[in-house]
Amino acid sequence: MYKRILGLSVVLLSGCSTLSSDDDFSDAINEVERKANYISIEAKNINPIENKAVGANSLRNTSQLTANYSTTNKAAPESYVAVELSYFKSSYEYSLVSFNDIEEKITAYSPSTESCTEHCTATQYFTFPIDNEDIVSSAKNGLTYTVKTMNDLSRLSFTIPAGYFQAVLDEKALQFQYTPAVVMAQPVIETKAEETKPVEMAKYWFDEATAVEQEQFTEWAFANRKSISTQLNSDSKSLEMLSYWYEKASTEDKAQILTWLLNK
Repeated sequence: MYKRILGLSVVLLSGCSTLSSDDDFSDAINEVERKANYISIEAKNINPIENKAVGANSLRNTSQLTANYSTTNKAAPESYVAVELSYFKSSYEYSLVSFNDIEEKITAYSPSTESCTEHCTATQYFTFPIDNEDIVSSAKNGLTYTVKTMNDLSRLSFTIPAGYFQAVLDEKALQFQYTPAVVMAQPVIETKAEETKPVEMAKYWFDEATAVEQEQFTEWAFANRKSISTQLNSDSKSLEMLSYWYEKASTEDKAQILTWLLNK
């Protein structure tokens, strides 16, 4: 289900300030990025509440939500939670996560590490996907997720408070105030405006004129676009007919002729 690894690293989870579970979440957003077709809202790291465990206890958990919301007709990448989880080293690693009656395989974004002094500790870096609907429900009830081993010998449970998710939804609402609503593309039906006689004849005589005469008429027509204040005097038949039909043209016809001349 979650096939994209978004270039996460250990620095991602340790590079910004970490929230505690009793924070008021008034400053819970780390970064907002506007992409071509979606908005990505990255919350700050949080140390979730650890619930009763089975078979082990964690030493440290840092979690971080990135929520992606489409701004066009194209789908946005899945939202996800990134986790850095440390525990006393054993013969197993955690490979599954479950929440809201969903079970997923976790996706490592960096190789696991270990360190040993008196005791050896292991740290896993992984992500799991979360639907935007689950973000909405988590803003009401919080999110409890459980990581466990494939053989279910060890399970660790954590809860992220509702306020953390509400802060993301508040930021989403703010961002979408400045995002144009998505408009479904409609088929374009080209309609050709029916030409009046003055427009038709002006085009005809313009094409009959020489390049010099065309330039002369164009300058005269734009100078007299609102009303005829000067005459276009010439012995040229083309210019004579051009000025005749332009003077016959209505205001709308003149605008159509001038637009046509601009596009020539």
